[in-house]
Amino acid sequence: MRRKSSVSQRPPAAKEKERRDRMKDLYSTLATLLQLQPHEKMSPPDLLERATEELKQWKERVERLKSRRMELEKDSKGDSSNNIQKLQQFVQVREVVDLQLEANLKILVNNKNVAPFDILRVLEESGTHVTSSNFCIVSHHLFCTIHAEASNARIGFDAEQIESRLLELVY
Repeated sequence: MRRKSSVSQRPPAAKEKERRDRMKDLYSTLATLLQLQPHEKMSPPDLLERATEELKQWKERVERLKSRRMELEKDSKGDSSNNIQKLQQFVQVREVVDLQLEANLKILVNNKNVAPFDILRVLEESGTHVTSSNFCIVSHHLFCTIHAEASNARIGFDAEQIESRLLELVY
């Protein structure tokens, strides 16, 4: 007769403790992915609720970006010189979530009026705090994606004013 391995002969209490420890590690990983601060203690149901909300927001953002990409692809297929001129450079600033904005720019690299720090300066002067920025050069274009939030929650910011200031800078 063969004997069963010692792993399967563990008492049920030990198996349950391992299961609880594994769940605790998984919740800890989830809290890290949600970028919770160490002092922010949440119950597992609250943590799952927050993760669900974050996933919904990311899904909505992906859908908006897909529709924006389709719109840009449709515009790029137009053959009029006006569309070509419009696509050489563009500036788009929009409020993403309450007190947060996203700025997307496509600028010709040989445009000597614009440097990345000038773009960031315009955003900072307009009452925002830049949280992330991405600058990438492809062919003859500089692509910028900047995320910012209002420096002061009471004052906020004016996305249209920021967009007009960036348009002045680019053109």
